[in-house]
Amino acid sequence: MTDIDRGAPAPTNGMAIASLVLGIVSVLIVWIPVVGILGTVMALIGLVLGILSLRRLEGRGLAIGGIVCAGVSLVITALYLMAFLAVIAAAAGNAG
Repeated sequence: MTDIDRGAPAPTNGMAIASLVLGIVSVLIVWIPVVGILGTVMALIGLVLGILSLRRLEGRGLAIGGIVCAGVSLVITALYLMAFLAVIAAAAGNAG
């Protein structure tokens, strides 16, 4: 009798779960201007954990979800950074 026949829970991948949680939380807080730095760090850690957990068979969907959420968070961070630099450049151009 296998574990599935006995009703045992399927094995989970802790790194994949951590990747998904960090990715979701980073997407939620990266919008906040100052706290967004913490969200970016969380997204980077979630991305690394997601990529590392893809090597295991269990939890692949969670790992992919974590990678996607962390990627979205990093794209938002890049857009914020570009907008911030554009505002600084415009302000510097108008000052002189």
